Amino acid sequence: MTIAYPADRAEFGSRTVKAKICGLTTLDLTRRVARCGPDHIGFVFAPSRRQVSPLEVNHWLKTLEAEGEYVPDTVGVFAQPTRLALQEVLDAAPLNAVQFNAEHDPSLPEWVKTHYDVDVWLTVPVCSGTHAEQDGKEPFIPGVDINRPVPFIDVILLDTHHPAQGGGSGKTFDWNVIPSYGELLRNCGIPLYVAGGLGPDNIASLLAQHQLQGVDVSSGVETNGTKDIDKVASFIERVIQYDN
Repeated sequence: MTIAYPADRAEFGSRTVKAKICGLTTLDLTRRVARCGPDHIGFVFAPSRRQVSPLEVNHWLKTLEAEGEYVPDTVGVFAQPTRLALQEVLDAAPLNAVQFNAEHDPSLPEWVKTHYDVDVWLTVPVCSGTHAEQDGKEPFIPGVDINRPVPFIDVILLDTHHPAQGGGSGKTFDWNVIPSYGELLRNCGIPLYVAGGLGPDNIASLLAQHQLQGVDVSSGVETNGTKDIDKVASFIERVIQYDN
């Protein structure tokens, strides 16, 4: 399965639900995934089996641009980066956004936005327990005071808690907590994305139940640990079907 994508990327910008395919590891994979028409593609710079170098990413993106290929918005994915680590990547690779753990350093989003023309995505880890365990707990985003303007954050990404990295577990969390985060973020105008255990088989159910601005997938579109282009295309197609 493949999706025909338009030469005019403005069609993708008009979607109300964005799709991000994360964890790309080669030039050919980046080309093939981009041809499926995601809104964002993600490159992992944190320690991971999918980790890539900024020089590799720079080469891949310049190659695709020279070939006249459609290149979605690019997101550099980190766990708990230092300013130096972010600087080394952003100086070497033409990224549109950086993504890192919200609990790490509350001053980091402002520093990034002050020094680079990129969006900042904060990953908010959500415990994978039952909804009952969440009862009585207000949604909490470390470093974000929703009672004040939030000029340095462009996306909040809910992901299942991972003890080492915050997110990236590949497991779902209790989706019943999503509405409380959605209401919280509507008050300050920040888009809400969801990750964690998503794939072609459950993305329609998620989008039918919850109003989101974006979804993020990596292992859910893999077969035996490798990106499966049929699954990538199917995932994106189902996001488009539920675009509201």
